[in-house]
Amino acid sequence: MRAICIFVIGISLLLWPASGVTNESQADNADISWMDDWENPPNSCRPLQIVHGADLTDPSQVLYYRDECGLGGLVVNVGGKDYIRDADNWKRFVLGVRNIKSAGLRVWIYDELGYPSFSAGGVVLEKDPALESLELVWDNESTPPFSVRPSYEFTHASNSYSESRRYPNPLNQRATDTFLDVTHNRYRLELGTDLYQYVEAFFTDEPSMMAVNLGTIPEENRVNVPIRDPLDPDKKMLPAVPWCDDMEQKYKEKYDEELQPHLISLFTGSSDEDRLIRARFWQLVAELDRTRFYKTIREFCQQDPSGPIASGHTLHEESLLHHVPLDGNKLEVLKEFDMPGLDLLSSNPEISHDGAWITAAFPCSAATLIGQRRVMTEVSDFAEKNYGNKQQVNLAAMEATAAWQAAWGVTEFTLYYQIQGEENSPYRNEACHKAYSLFVGRMNAILRQAQPVRPLLLYYPIEIIQEEYVPTAEKLALESQSTRIKQVINSFHDLANALVHSQIPFVLIDRQSLQEMLADMSNKDHAHRTKATCQDFAGIVYPLGVSKEKLNWPYPSFMEIPASSEETPISPEIWIQQAAAIAGPRLVMTPQEERLTQGAFVRDGRFIFMICNPTDTPYQGHAEFVFPEKMSFDGQVHFDGKGTGHEQLQKMKSMNWRVFDPQNGEIQTIQPQFQNEAALLEIELGPRQSLIYVSSSFEQAK
Repeated sequence: MRAICIFVIGISLLLWPASGVTNESQADNADISWMDDWENPPNSCRPLQIVHGADLTDPSQVLYYRDECGLGGLVVNVGGKDYIRDADNWKRFVLGVRNIKSAGLRVWIYDELGYPSFSAGGVVLEKDPALESLELVWDNESTPPFSVRPSYEFTHASNSYSESRRYPNPLNQRATDTFLDVTHNRYRLELGTDLYQYVEAFFTDEPSMMAVNLGTIPEENRVNVPIRDPLDPDKKMLPAVPWCDDMEQKYKEKYDEELQPHLISLFTGSSDEDRLIRARFWQLVAELDRTRFYKTIREFCQQDPSGPIASGHTLHEESLLHHVPLDGNKLEVLKEFDMPGLDLLSSNPEISHDGAWITAAFPCSAATLIGQRRVMTEVSDFAEKNYGNKQQVNLAAMEATAAWQAAWGVTEFTLYYQIQGEENSPYRNEACHKAYSLFVGRMNAILRQAQPVRPLLLYYPIEIIQEEYVPTAEKLALESQSTRIKQVINSFHDLANALVHSQIPFVLIDRQSLQEMLADMSNKDHAHRTKATCQDFAGIVYPLGVSKEKLNWPYPSFMEIPASSEETPISPEIWIQQAAAIAGPRLVMTPQEERLTQGAFVRDGRFIFMICNPTDTPYQGHAEFVFPEKMSFDGQVHFDGKGTGHEQLQKMKSMNWRVFDPQNGEIQTIQPQFQNEAALLEIELGPRQSLIYVSSSFEQAK
């Protein structure tokens, strides 16, 4: 997509005097609360290593991860040949957790033998085979044309890199209860109260409703995948939708009509009635998936307020089309995690501006909407190790990959990075891991307790995708879908990419979250998961093909920005200028570089900007600190239309800024330079370098 330039400032690149940048002594930073954590990041700020089934009964192995690798914690699960079926495996696991606690490291529990989570290594279906995931299929060559069958062949369950095994049904409440009984509850019983409450989170990995063909993994990888449950070579590939035994009953209860006469509409048809049936069906499926699986896990964790919380990530965050068959509504299921997460399989940081941002946008938006700060990532260089030159990435790429995610709001880094380098990657070793852990620790020392500031909303048009989606027998692709669904999905991505390339942060929001936020202006009852308030946002952008909502917004300054007017596309330059006018606070850079990633935060009455250069090309320029006229600031950002605190904000523009380098720990002070009454900050980033810019405090500006 072509770059969209928003701001043109008619001045040449400044030659910054040496007096503009000074080294900062520790005494000068005494007024900043996080300085001790910056100098020596605590384990709470450092990443965790995923160590599946590792034998940690030897305390020296735990100390290796802490002392040699610089890690803050470990993500662990029961190991051994028979997994959770064997009592000795549980004894070794408990001793390992005790050793981790003794070493002062953090503990997370990975809730599965491999992935996707939910089968408990096959134990759930051993308890009751009737709990298997189901799909309704359509075969127009058969009589009757509709039938229900197990959802296994052609799905993610049979095409993972972990193990081919049958999968339970997330739409079946008994399946989730059984899973929790043999996993989460068993961990609680075996660990005992003291150790169980030391665990921070349960990690749920890529659950889904299964009934969709995602294609097969490459043959060179597939031949090495263990097959626990043999596949039926004679099973016919058919279009499918997820199903449960009481689906028709629930549909009747919710919509007061029978589903059976309308089953064909789930698979084909373009009439208004077809779309209505599909919309109703997928809204029901999304509700059942959210409540019977995700919410049930979260509520189990909340039974012990001092125990681990529910975390993890879903599958295919990057494809809106897949959100429907896999989750029903991606944003709503992510909101059921107490700590939403993402899976990033590539550590090429340049993909952040090519579309990978979406993997972080969904969980970070979900966290914002439920009023939580922490967001997890499962990050690795899986793509680089398995494709292309099959080489592990270097430290600079690892750090830049962490930085662009942190700019979006990620705080908890769980690592699949291999510590020891392979033959063609000798630069990967304990020293590299330790440097990376220190880098993440320094970033989190500043950002983990800072609040992201993203006043712009981007509408997630899931209801249109639900009513347009039709399943296919073959690998699901956008080419198989209607013109309308292509239009709305492509517009969504174009809008988001334009905002990303312009360094305008945003929050994704769906119709349900929007309605919940508007219905509870006071936000006192907390009757739903949405806890964000209206004054956190200044406007909303709608993709092409989405009718503008008639919002009863409490502030007249709130702006609605459609991408089309009566189905006629609006020039991107026009709507993005409207978005830029209400976006902020932020640093507007000249020259503009669309590949930079910027995150805006507030902490202790200070503005904080994380800027990452994911490329191999250095960047040199300058930036102006800008904020909307309607923005209020009293140490926190508000968009209530009052515009108070501007006197202090104007003073902060011309005050000194500190620049923190998480790579080497250095801190400098920048004195703004003035051009045409604008206070400009020097911005200089080396290849794959990231810097954190911190303003003076609101109190200092009084």
